[in-house]
Amino acid sequence: MTTNLKDLKLRPSLLAELNQLGYETAEDMIPISTAELLRIPGMGGHDWRKIARAMGRDLMTNRKPKSENG
Repeated sequence: MTTNLKDLKLRPSLLAELNQLGYETAEDMIPISTAELLRIPGMGGHDWRKIARAMGRDLMTNRKPKSENG
């Protein structure tokens, strides 16, 4: 299933930038590395997480698991 970038409700400036670069769907961005995608002007963490989920990428987090003691 293809996910159009406009369906992800990205910021308009980022959507325009991605369209200029030739990306119309999240699947178009799969071969590009995470580092390269994060270097795109306007690509922030919130928008990146939306795109990564649509591409099926694992979102690595550095969060520690919550302990039961606090």
